[in-house]
Amino acid sequence: MTDLSEKLTEAMVELQRMLEATSKFKTLFKKYRLKAEFSTLSELGLALAEKGFIYEDSIFSHWQSGARIPQNRIVVLKLLEIFIERKAITTLNQANEFLSSAKQGYLSEKESQQIPIRLSDPIFQVPNEIINFSGRQDIVSKLIHKEDIVGKVVLIHGAAGVGKTALAIKLGHLLKGNYKDGVLWYKIEEDNIMDILLSIARVFREDIHNINDKQVRATIVRSLLASKNVLLFLDSGELTDDIHWLIPNSQLCTTIITSQKNSLKTPIQYIDIRVNPFTDKEVLSLFKEVLQEKYSRYNTDSILKLAKRVGYLPLALHIIARQLLHAKKPIGQISSLVSQDDSLFQNMEYEDKNLYIAIATSYKKLDSKTKSVLVSSSVFKGKDFSPESVAYINGFSIPVTIQIFQNLVDLSLVEHSTKNRYRIHPAIREFVRDKLDYPRSSYLVGIAVFIFIFFTIWWGFLHLFVNKNNSMYFIFGASYGVMALYGGIVGTHTSLKWGGLKTLLGKAIFMFSSGLFMQEFGQVAYSYFTIFYQIRAPYPSLGDIGFFGTIPLYAYGAWLLAKSSGIKIGFRSFKKKIITIVIPILMLAIAYFLFLRNYTFEFKNPMKIFLDFGYPLGEAIYISIAIITFIFSRTVLDGIMRSKAFLVLLALFVQFLADYIFLYNSSGYYSGSFIDFVYLVSYFVMTLALLNLKSLQVKIKDI
Repeated sequence: MTDLSEKLTEAMVELQRMLEATSKFKTLFKKYRLKAEFSTLSELGLALAEKGFIYEDSIFSHWQSGARIPQNRIVVLKLLEIFIERKAITTLNQANEFLSSAKQGYLSEKESQQIPIRLSDPIFQVPNEIINFSGRQDIVSKLIHKEDIVGKVVLIHGAAGVGKTALAIKLGHLLKGNYKDGVLWYKIEEDNIMDILLSIARVFREDIHNINDKQVRATIVRSLLASKNVLLFLDSGELTDDIHWLIPNSQLCTTIITSQKNSLKTPIQYIDIRVNPFTDKEVLSLFKEVLQEKYSRYNTDSILKLAKRVGYLPLALHIIARQLLHAKKPIGQISSLVSQDDSLFQNMEYEDKNLYIAIATSYKKLDSKTKSVLVSSSVFKGKDFSPESVAYINGFSIPVTIQIFQNLVDLSLVEHSTKNRYRIHPAIREFVRDKLDYPRSSYLVGIAVFIFIFFTIWWGFLHLFVNKNNSMYFIFGASYGVMALYGGIVGTHTSLKWGGLKTLLGKAIFMFSSGLFMQEFGQVAYSYFTIFYQIRAPYPSLGDIGFFGTIPLYAYGAWLLAKSSGIKIGFRSFKKKIITIVIPILMLAIAYFLFLRNYTFEFKNPMKIFLDFGYPLGEAIYISIAIITFIFSRTVLDGIMRSKAFLVLLALFVQFLADYIFLYNSSGYYSGSFIDFVYLVSYFVMTLALLNLKSLQVKIKDI
């Protein structure tokens, strides 16, 4: 039963193959009959009769309908000869395709010599020349006049959009006369190696479609090319690691590979050609070539400024130059013709190239760690950045980050700058910035803003329309601490995302979050006396455990933030020495002047004395640390911590201001007063500061 089933299956497969062959033959037969200008089947029959084969018109009808295919190879060859004579079939590939559709294989060497097809013309598969090709004269001259590239492999590498393919096309047209057996061009894709091997074999009349082993196919193709003088182009070689299967082992063939990677995974030696962005001279030459009489040397500054905007990328400059050629605006307004938004590169299409697609193809092949490093590289505003900064953002070690950067350099996605720093091309920066999911604009910030606006409107309503003895004031005083509670919760979550107590930044954020929790504890304790006992909370009291407990937490958090930012507060430089000494002294002096200058000691209440001195002096210490962190953050981690440190400093300053107002006007304090509103502002700013620290994390959008 099993044998019968297998035989039936084989029969069905064979039948399907016959039907496919018949279908292809009928299509080609009709196509070439019409191109040969045989208006009727009878005319074709007369032409075939002149070759010595007489058939009834019904046979031709069966061939054209797909009911039958000719079984006699000689008849098919005569049909082929007729179509060639009438210029319906003009290439060897077309002849072999027609012959194989009749299940007759390919032309033999002897048959190729007998039929009148112009087999002496070498095959040329290179795309049409790029319009207004300009620049790269040094590379072109080097390869055109370099006789020893025959039998060699040439790697042309560079970033996406830098013009590798355009250069290869130019070389193909310039070198085609040097290779008598033809110029082949193949676009590499992730899974088309087997198809390329099959195509090369067919070019040289070898049928290997039944061979499904990649190594065997490659061996046959290499043997075919061993005696051929062929120029082989392999475009976008970075898309596969199996490109070595396509490189012929021949002293007569030249292989030119374009790739974003700067190396090949092959032991074969190759000539290394790096393609860089255009120089100023090449930019101006391109615009002069494209714009013709519209070009003016008075616009060179504007053109070069525009070139800088697009990173001197030839692909982008070609597109813009041609847009300017057809633009109605004068060239003098060139800078206004290019927008400054993120869509600048998205629609840049020229010939068959799209800049975004080229970058996206490389991006998709990266692993998650490498994507995070590349995306985080886009947040810096300067011309370059350090690996330490990127390592900090991602929570990676510096050696791991440097290794990832080396991989990105190999892929031409980032470049070496100076002093062990890196830079990212503007086009790639625009692309990867779109992959960032900015937590600052997330719903967490929206919730914080909603809470703040809600309590602000409530506070304003109370002071405009409600008597201050109303219980609504007490409820407000007891509930606005929700802002601190929310900030503590999101801060703790952010801390855990940064590694919690295992990392410096995670620990710093946790300290600030704990400080907000302590503030809420103090608010609840004070509100307890106000609501349940209808009295003002005594001082000192249970609530001061929370309020004063905030001070060491904030101070330690500010210190950890400075350390985690890479700030080394020491005495090696005179400037740092002055800053680290003067600022704390100045803040302590301000605290003393504002809070303690006319202080009256009550020795019967030592706890009160401790708190009276502890509040202002402790706050002066953590504000001093925050100021120092803010000042030094400009020079470390490429300045990415500067805005973060500023928000923390602002939150601590507002807290200090609230405490000053409270102590200065303590006798006039009541629940829901202006002092409570200032505390609300301090909680809100600290919450934003913690969410801003969260935004350092690189979260990549799902795409």
